[in-house]
Amino acid sequence: MVTISGTITQSVQDGTGPAVNNPGLNNILDNDPYSITIDFAASILAPSPVPYDLTGAILSFQDPAQAAVETAFDSIFLTVSAAGAFDQISLLACVTSGSGCLSGNQLSANFEIPAAMLNAQNVPATGLDQPHPLDLLEDDGITDIQGSVTSWSSSAPTDVPEPGTLVPLICVLAAVVWKRKRKRM
Repeated sequence: MVTISGTITQSVQDGTGPAVNNPGLNNILDNDPYSITIDFAASILAPSPVPYDLTGAILSFQDPAQAAVETAFDSIFLTVSAAGAFDQISLLACVTSGSGCLSGNQLSANFEIPAAMLNAQNVPATGLDQPHPLDLLEDDGITDIQGSVTSWSSSAPTDVPEPGTLVPLICVLAAVVWKRKRKRM
């Protein structure tokens, strides 16, 4: 799972929109915190010249201060490029509403983190592509929400734990007790 977070710097109240396809976005205010979570089965191990395959990933943009959420994303591309002591990260996710990704229905984020911290939690991030390293466009580009990028977290997917041995042990003990009871009768 990956989490990207920051602060909203341009909301719908600044003159874009109003958001029609997702009216909840109209509640977002400047200076609200936001987070983006991407839940997927793979791990981001190192920079790669091609985007990581996030087929089947679930991406969620959230402004918890206003209970605003966008989850209608389909194509998700995450690229990690080595740049000296930093890894530059680029995210592009297509919003399923409107006329498509190329018509201004997308979320993009561009930032860098220290290279040694690619698989760490709460890593300070520096936004690239100023003044809006985060850009959420909806309604064919009419709704434009922008933000800073200040933090990155990446963790390996959790494996399904192996079944415990408690149930088989209880079954064996129950069988032993039952067998002893039968012998006494």
